Amino acid sequence: MDMRFSPVFWKLAAAARSHPRYISMPGGTRSGKTYSVLQYLHLVIPKVDRVGDITSVVSETLPHLKRGAVRDFERIVGHPLSMDPRWNASENVYTYDNGARLEFFSADSSGKVLGPARKRLFVNECNHIDYETARQLFVRTTELIILDYNPAATFWCVEKIEERTGCVTIRSTYKDNPFLTPEQIAEIEANRDDRDWWTVYGEGKLGKLEGLIYAYTKINALPEVGGKMETWGLDFGFTNDPTALVHCLIDTGRKHIYLDEDIYERGLLNDDIAAGMAAAGVPKHSTAVYADAAEPKTIETLCQFGYNVLPCVKAKKAEQIQSLRGYKIFVTKRSLNTIKELDGYVWMKDKDGNPTNEPIPKRDHAMDAFRYGVYTPIYGEGDGSYMIS
Repeated sequence: MDMRFSPVFWKLAAAARSHPRYISMPGGTRSGKTYSVLQYLHLVIPKVDRVGDITSVVSETLPHLKRGAVRDFERIVGHPLSMDPRWNASENVYTYDNGARLEFFSADSSGKVLGPARKRLFVNECNHIDYETARQLFVRTTELIILDYNPAATFWCVEKIEERTGCVTIRSTYKDNPFLTPEQIAEIEANRDDRDWWTVYGEGKLGKLEGLIYAYTKINALPEVGGKMETWGLDFGFTNDPTALVHCLIDTGRKHIYLDEDIYERGLLNDDIAAGMAAAGVPKHSTAVYADAAEPKTIETLCQFGYNVLPCVKAKKAEQIQSLRGYKIFVTKRSLNTIKELDGYVWMKDKDGNPTNEPIPKRDHAMDAFRYGVYTPIYGEGDGSYMIS
């Protein structure tokens, strides 16, 4: 087990000893709050629980859990869960030697949300879960409820939970995590000039992002293609930026756009991108994949793999964004990075604090991929004109 504990862990352990109903843990990026909660649960369950006691870890979607909390838990255990006989991979349940269980499930699993009672509940990134779902989980929890989130805006936890006398609030920032590398710290602190972002993710304070560019609605899955236009958008990255591939369906009659994230990963070579496209089911020699035209060599290489990769058309970014804002946008719940980008995609401000017509050029890789994949077939001339984004 990982026995290195951060200040966040010790604050959580101290708070739990007072037996509150709720522990709320708002914090900035990389503060170690989720990891600390899982460490605490992994220590407490085998010591004080009995056969049949259940602790639940809940997040918005199963992909979110597997990429976040489950992966963190595996690091805490200290070996691959697939090698541990106590781990039930089909149910995402870890059974301790005393018969107590730690289960992981998503908030969109109605059978689990409305299922039997549990002893403890940890809702990871609770700001992505609606209050009615959270309330159903709360009433089925007999003892401690732990909630963590990035405080990007006021929501039900701030308004309905933290004001209660039975709630302890622990606020944290990246400075509370002594295990970050110098490179990670530098990456975070490079965003100091982005005032809204820094308030929330750097300082862990309650903020309100102003000037959001796109409104969107979450959906469980893409609809049938039917009469919709189908494309993919591809933005290239490598060392510092991820490569993003977004599946796009466009209903021009209803002015609806549907998005599903297929790739969002750093360090991908051309072979890796092609393999990711194959895994995503991108058809060869047919459906268009509109890519960042600034990299014609990469586009040509992917074409040699058999994919119909084309450069996006020439137009100013602001012009494209304004055109797409006339559409209603739907995003699948599994598109975690795309959703995070949408939640933070805002207009830049001038020296007087007034919004400009240009977006902040950070955390926009899925946004660029979506723009390439949608603007080109709707408004483009289809002539392969280059656009430097």
